[in-house]
Amino acid sequence: MSMIVARMQKMKAENLIGIGNHNQRKTKNHSNPDIDTSLSELNYDLVNRTDNYKRDIENFINENKSTTRAVRKDAVLINEWIITSDRKFFENLSDEDTKEFFISAKEYFAENFGEENIRYATVHLDESTPHLHMGIVPFDKDKKLSAKRVFNREALRNVQENLPRHLQEKGFGIKRGLEGSDRKNLTVPEFKELKKKEKEIEREIDRKRNELKAYTQENKIPNKIDVKVKREMEDVKVPSGEKFLGHEFTKTVKKKTGNIIISEEDFLKLDSALKIGREKEERLNKILDSDVHKENRQLKATVEDLKTKSNEVIDDYNSLVKDYNSLIDENKGLRATIGNLREEIRLIYNSTKEFLKERTSDLQAFKSTFKDLVNTISGNVGKANLENNFQKEYKKETRSQSRGMSR
Repeated sequence: MSMIVARMQKMKAENLIGIGNHNQRKTKNHSNPDIDTSLSELNYDLVNRTDNYKRDIENFINENKSTTRAVRKDAVLINEWIITSDRKFFENLSDEDTKEFFISAKEYFAENFGEENIRYATVHLDESTPHLHMGIVPFDKDKKLSAKRVFNREALRNVQENLPRHLQEKGFGIKRGLEGSDRKNLTVPEFKELKKKEKEIEREIDRKRNELKAYTQENKIPNKIDVKVKREMEDVKVPSGEKFLGHEFTKTVKKKTGNIIISEEDFLKLDSALKIGREKEERLNKILDSDVHKENRQLKATVEDLKTKSNEVIDDYNSLVKDYNSLIDENKGLRATIGNLREEIRLIYNSTKEFLKERTSDLQAFKSTFKDLVNTISGNVGKANLENNFQKEYKKETRSQSRGMSR
């Protein structure tokens, strides 16, 4: 049974123009060599709520979000899902069944993530395997934009488990990818190289299959050989059952000798067919014992293994992209926190300086007291092995005062 492929990627504002041009085939030059532009007119939309991905999707978000806060420039605006399976799965479906398959997949996402949040759903039939591009705005139940909450780890796991179940209920023979297997994480170039190798092996199998077929069809034995035969008979004396004066008489009868009589022409036909059969048997035995047959079986096993790994790698790649994007978001959050802490330290520094200045009798005493305070704080921070922004503020101010005096 074929496996479902459900892969997600995050789209920010800067990605929407490019993915829109690709999905809607607005350009004739494509980086993907698998696109056959002569077949692009076969592509169709299940959902088309946007002519311009960036403009229309941003307008939809701004008009429907529950908060008045502006959307962050680096926010994920669309989670695009790519739904497909292997080529063999689609070869067994009619055009109507293929469309129904993608409609059923779209219905699952509509039920779980909101029909109105699906802004586009485009089926591509001009590439090597039919597939669906579906863009979902990650609005939660409170109409807050958050890809991290809507498509969290649990939601992604539910998609992988429940989507194939939903499609099975619709009558499609498909299952989810393998769980708990020992998988290897591949980069995108490695994954493409794996797919290329799979195609090369499939071509080699076809070549070996044709060779084997040629061997078996060469000098093909006719299904029926027309020969005229008759059985050889001989005269044999047997008891007649009649007796005279104690002596039993015999009679002559015809009896089969066990031999067959055929013409010389028919004999030559049979002899030729027998020779061809023996030659074919010898040749076939050689093929079965040769490396060609063994290699053919090995190639078939390798292709099946590669197909299984291909589906596993798609899940792994999707998971890696998700983790990578999560780390980027977390890193940006930490940077913002660090910036806020530095600003707080600067404010504390200035407030402390003003507090001591107001409570110190003369300038020299203030400078001495404040310097001791800075050194004490710097020493404690140094023991904790932390960045000393308090000391930096003090040195920056001291250098500024020195430049002012020199001028």
